[in-house]
Amino acid sequence: MRSFALAAALFLCAARAADAQLPPNEDWRTLRTRHFRVYFNPPVEEDARRAAVNAERAYAELSTELVPPRGTIDLVVSDNVDYVNGYATPFPSNRIVVYAHPPTDASGLRNYDDWNALVVTHELTHIFHLDRSRGIWRFGQEIFGRNPLLFPSIYEPSWVLEGLAVYFESRLTGLGRLESSEHSMTARAAALANRVPTLQELSPATSRFPGGSVVYIYGSLLFDYLSRTRGPGSIRQFIESGAKTPLPFILTLTSRNAFGMSFQTAWERWRDSVTREIGAPHEPMPGWRQLTNTGRDALFPRWLGDTTLVYAGDKGREMPSAYQVTLSGRETRLGRRDGTSPNVRMPDGGLLFSQPDYLDPYHIRNDLYVDRGGSQTRLTTGARLTAPDVRSDGEIVAVQDKPATTRLVRISRDGRTLVPITSTSIDVQWADPRWSPDGSRIAAVRQSRGRSEIAILDSAGKLIDSFGATHAINSNPSWSADGTRIYFSSERSGSPQIYMAEVTTFAPTVGRISDASTGLFAPEASPDNSHLATVLFKVDGFHLGVAPLSSVARVAADSTRTSPRSGCANCVAIAPGLPPLGAADSSRATKYSPWVSLLPRYWMPVIESNTTDGTSWGASTSGYDIVRRHDYEAVVLHNSRWAENSAWLWYRYAGFGLPLIDLYASQNYSNADLVFVDQNGVTSPSFGFTERERIVSLMATFIRPRFRTYTTASIGGEVEGLSYSTRPDTVIQQLSSFYSRTHNYPAVVASAGWSNAERTALGISPEDGISVSASGRQRWHSGTTGGATRSVVGVSSVYKSLDLPGFAHHVLALRAAGGITDDRSPDLFSAGGISGTSIEVFPGVTAGQRRRTFGVRGYPAGAEGGIRAYAASVEYRAPLVAPSRGIRYIPVFIDKTSMTLFGETGRAFCPASADTQNGVCGTGNIANPAMASAGAELNIDTGLQLDLQARFRLGIAFPLINREQLRASKAQFYATFGSSF
Repeated sequence: MRSFALAAALFLCAARAADAQLPPNEDWRTLRTRHFRVYFNPPVEEDARRAAVNAERAYAELSTELVPPRGTIDLVVSDNVDYVNGYATPFPSNRIVVYAHPPTDASGLRNYDDWNALVVTHELTHIFHLDRSRGIWRFGQEIFGRNPLLFPSIYEPSWVLEGLAVYFESRLTGLGRLESSEHSMTARAAALANRVPTLQELSPATSRFPGGSVVYIYGSLLFDYLSRTRGPGSIRQFIESGAKTPLPFILTLTSRNAFGMSFQTAWERWRDSVTREIGAPHEPMPGWRQLTNTGRDALFPRWLGDTTLVYAGDKGREMPSAYQVTLSGRETRLGRRDGTSPNVRMPDGGLLFSQPDYLDPYHIRNDLYVDRGGSQTRLTTGARLTAPDVRSDGEIVAVQDKPATTRLVRISRDGRTLVPITSTSIDVQWADPRWSPDGSRIAAVRQSRGRSEIAILDSAGKLIDSFGATHAINSNPSWSADGTRIYFSSERSGSPQIYMAEVTTFAPTVGRISDASTGLFAPEASPDNSHLATVLFKVDGFHLGVAPLSSVARVAADSTRTSPRSGCANCVAIAPGLPPLGAADSSRATKYSPWVSLLPRYWMPVIESNTTDGTSWGASTSGYDIVRRHDYEAVVLHNSRWAENSAWLWYRYAGFGLPLIDLYASQNYSNADLVFVDQNGVTSPSFGFTERERIVSLMATFIRPRFRTYTTASIGGEVEGLSYSTRPDTVIQQLSSFYSRTHNYPAVVASAGWSNAERTALGISPEDGISVSASGRQRWHSGTTGGATRSVVGVSSVYKSLDLPGFAHHVLALRAAGGITDDRSPDLFSAGGISGTSIEVFPGVTAGQRRRTFGVRGYPAGAEGGIRAYAASVEYRAPLVAPSRGIRYIPVFIDKTSMTLFGETGRAFCPASADTQNGVCGTGNIANPAMASAGAELNIDTGLQLDLQARFRLGIAFPLINREQLRASKAQFYATFGSSF
C-alpha cells in the first residue's frame, strides 16, 4: 500500500522533489570494476561496495537475455533523499543513479532479498534497452556521437521502458513487483470495475489514480504475458527490432515482428485473461462498510475515540492532508501534510506525524511535526524519522533512516532526545512500529534477506518474540485494545489480506480474517474492541471502512509465499555461478575525478540563415559530469558570407553547493548592407557594416527550495563590448568617430524571487499562494565612472482557489508587472502579444510563444516599446472534464481540460520628457496608448506521444481600445503551449 502512497506524495510535490539532485559538493569516491565505475560518498561505502558486485551480477544476467551496452557504465549510489527512487540515461554516457534508501516506507516494494540488487537490476535494464542502436541509428551515432536524438528506444512510450525494466527485475531476481501482489491487485480491481485502461491511457501524465504508476504496472504485466505466451526470447527480439526500425514510435511494426501480433491485440487478450480469472466481487470482511468515498489515498487509520478515526488522505482537489471521519461517514479536513504519514494523537491532543522537506537544495529528509489546532510545530530537523507512534506518556517510537537501512528509535515528546533501540545493519530493515496499549511492548515489521516477520520488543528494544515469518510482504501491525492480539496485513496468500495472532503465548499462530477480492490493509481495532478499521483497495484508490469484530472468522494461514506467477515454469531465470547476495567489492577506492564523465560525447549540427547575414553553419555540444559539479553548453558558428566566427559558452560550477556559479561568454555579429546619401540625394555604392558584440558575465545564484516555498536570489556582473567594421574597411573613416572605437559597458545585475503557491494532483492552476520576483540592472556607458543607466522589473501573481463543482478547484488568478528604465538604456521594454511557452519539436524548430513580461493578448507582439511598461491580468479558471484518455492511432493523451476567461491591460511608452535625440526613445514611442483586451481560452493538458507533458491553449482575444492605432484585428485566434502565468 505504501508504494502507491509514496508515489502520490512525490507526484504532488513533483516540481520540488524532482529538483533534488546529487550533492555536487560532497566527498565522492570511485570504485572500478570490469564494466562499471561506482561513485559514492563515505557514509554509503558499504552499500556501494555491494552495488559494485550487484551491478556485475546483473550485467552477467542481463547479458544472457539482451545484447550488452557499449563502454563503461557510471553508477552512483547516493543517500541524499529519504525516498525510494533511481534513474538511468544513455546520454551523454550510460549512467545510473540509485538512492540507497530502502522501501520500508513503501510496503508494496518490500519484496526483495537485497534492495540494492533489485534496483540496480531495474535501472541496468534501462541501459541495456536504451543504449541498443542498430542500422541507421548506429550509423548516425558513428557520425554525431551519442546524440540524444539518435537513441531509437527513447521514442518508445514510458510503459514500454518501465514495463521492460520491471519485467526483468523480477525475471532475474525471482522477486520484485511482478512476484508481489500489488500489480496484479491493481489489474484485478480494474477488471472487477470493468475499467481496465486502454494502451492509449498508459501515460505518466495521467491524473487518474494510480497516476504515473500505470506505466510500471500495466507495462510489466503486458510484457510478462507476452513472455509467458510467446516465450522469453520474444522480448529480446522486440528490443532488437526496436533498435533498428526507422520508426520506433510506431510499435505495431516491432510488436508484430517480435510477438506475431500488435500490442493492441496482445493487450486485449491479456485484458480478457484477467477478466476470466477474477471471481465475483464479495465483501472483504463480514459486515464491512465503507466510510470514505473519494478514493485515491486514504491511509493509516488511527482511532481518536470509539466512533472517530483520523487518516492520511489525498483527494486530489486539495493538497495531501489529515482527515477526520466518523462512523457515519462525516469527514473534516484537519490540516495540510507534505507526505503520507500516520497521524497519532499526543497526550495533549495534538497530532504527531512525519513529513519530508528540504534541508538544502540537495537533501530531503523526513522529520517529526505536531499539529495543534491547525498550527504545525517542528520537533526534529534532519533526524530522518518516519512511521511515528506515541505512548500514553508522550514517548515516541519511530523508524529512523540510516544509510541503506533503517532502525527503531525512541524520541522524547519534545523531540530533543533520540535513543536507538535496535542495531543498525545493512541486512536488516525495520518498519511500522506500534506501542502496545500498556506501553511495555513494541510490535514492528523486521525484514532480513527477503524474510519478513512481526517482531515484539520490550520498550528498550530487546526482542521478546516474533511470528508470521514469510517470504512475502508483511505490514501495518497493530494491537487490540487489551493487548492480547496483533492484527497485520500480509500478502502470503497471494493478495494482501488481514491476519491476526494471539500474543498471550510465545510463538503465536497466525490466522487470516479477511477475504478481499483485491487487497485489504492497515487494520486498526477500536478502543472498545467493537470495530476493526481497514483500508480496501479499489480501482479508484484506497477506501477506509470498518467491520464489527464480533463477526470476524479466523482461518488458518499458510506461512509460505504465493506468487501471482507461481504456476509459471519459465518466468524466472536466475543464472548459476554468480557471487552471492551480500558480497562486496574489496578494491581500493580513489578520489572522484569529474573529467572522464565531463568530456563531450556528441555534437549537433547547427544551421542558421537569413537574408542579411546569409548562412551560418556550425555545431553545438554539451556535457556534465556524473554528479553535476560541472555543466556546460557550447555553440560555434561560421558565417560563409561575411567570414565571421560566432560562439556561445555557458558553464556552471556547483562544487560549492551554494552559490551556483554561472559563466557566460559569447561573440556575435550583426551585419547590414548600407549606402551613403549626400545632400543632393546621390546614393553611394553599398558597403557592408558589421557590429561585433562580445559579452562576458559571471553570476552567483542562491536557491532555497522547500516543499511549501521556493526562494531564489542571484547577483553578478557582466561586460559588454561593442566594435564596428566596414567592408571595405576604408569606409569606417567616413563615419562618426564613435564607430572607430571599441566600447565596453560593464553592468551589475541582480534578481530575486519567492513563491508559495500550491499545485494539487487534479489542479488546473497554481492555487492559494503568491509568486513575486524582481530584477534590476545598472549599466555604465564607459567604465564605472561614466554615466549609468538603470532598469528594474517586478512581477507578482496571486492565486485563490474557489471550492465550486468540478473535478478540481476553480481559481481566480491575478498578475501585475511593471518596469522602469531611463532613456539612456540600450533597449526598450516591449508590450503586447501572447505569453506562453515554446516547445522544441526538433533542434532549432520550436512551436508556441515565448514568455512575455508585458504581454497583452489580442495585440501584435511588440506592438509598443518604451522605457516605462506595465501589464495586469485577471483570469477566472474553471475545470471542464478530466477524461484521462488517449486517442487510438494518434499518439496524444488528453488528461484534463479547463476554461479561462480573462481580461488584461498593458502599455509600454516613453514619457514626454524623454530625450528622443540622444536616447533610446523615438518620437513614435512618446505617450503610446494603453491596450486592453478580453477573451477566453480552452486549455488541454496533454501527453504528446503519451509521455511529453504539455498544456495546449486555444484562445480568442478581443482588443477593446486603440485597436486601429496599434494595428490589431477585431479578434485574434491563437494557439500556444503553456499557461499565461
